[in-house]
Amino acid sequence: MLSLLAVTILYPVLWMFSTSLRDNGSVLMHPFDFSGTWGFDNYTKLFWEGDILTWLGSSIFVNITSVALIAVLSVLAGYGFSAYTFPGKNILFVLLIIGLTIPPQALVVAGFRWITLWGVENTYWSLIFTYGGWTSFGILMMRNFFDSVPKELREAAIMDGASQFRIFRQVYLPLAASPMTTVLIFTAVWVWNDFIYPIVYLQSEEMYTIPIGVLQFTGRTTVQLATQMAVLTFATALPLAMYLIFRKQFMRGLLEGAVKG
Repeated sequence: MLSLLAVTILYPVLWMFSTSLRDNGSVLMHPFDFSGTWGFDNYTKLFWEGDILTWLGSSIFVNITSVALIAVLSVLAGYGFSAYTFPGKNILFVLLIIGLTIPPQALVVAGFRWITLWGVENTYWSLIFTYGGWTSFGILMMRNFFDSVPKELREAAIMDGASQFRIFRQVYLPLAASPMTTVLIFTAVWVWNDFIYPIVYLQSEEMYTIPIGVLQFTGRTTVQLATQMAVLTFATALPLAMYLIFRKQFMRGLLEGAVKG
């Protein structure tokens, strides 16, 4: 069963990569075989006819900045919900969890109205501010982890005269590396693959991210499917490499904090 599941996961990736090496005419005529001329012409076309490096740079900048903002907000809010008691704490946390049930597409119109009021339309900041609100998952993950940390550590630090900030920075934060890695990987993939917000918020072609760049190879009467697969191969390579590098921390972060005590 695991082998069958592995095939269903790996086949689309292998098909995407093999298709990116074929010519567009053969792909449109016989999309699921291996006929046609093979080569790296589609990748060459990305550099000569497309702005793949510009799209890649835009995606990397937006991704790093947004994920850093999400990480900071998630770890601070998660610690606050775990360590402090304040009026309306449970109600506020429930509202944050409800945010997980709302699809991002439902908030595009309201979000566009806000960025227009702030005067940041057609800028990277319109995306960064929007993605910075995707903290519900991160807060939930970090709060569960901080709740699982023995309270004796905090009590011992207080008895030693440590301030609240020092307790957070020197006791809790070093322990949160694994769940923080999980939050970073999840949110990085979400931001990297997002399509709806960049296509609505960005009007300048030089600011497009990689998912929007795929559309540049779709005409009114023709579709350059093989070239699109080359763009998607570029888009898939970075998050896949990131997961393979940090997969141990990712799995450990999913397990830590799952059981309290």
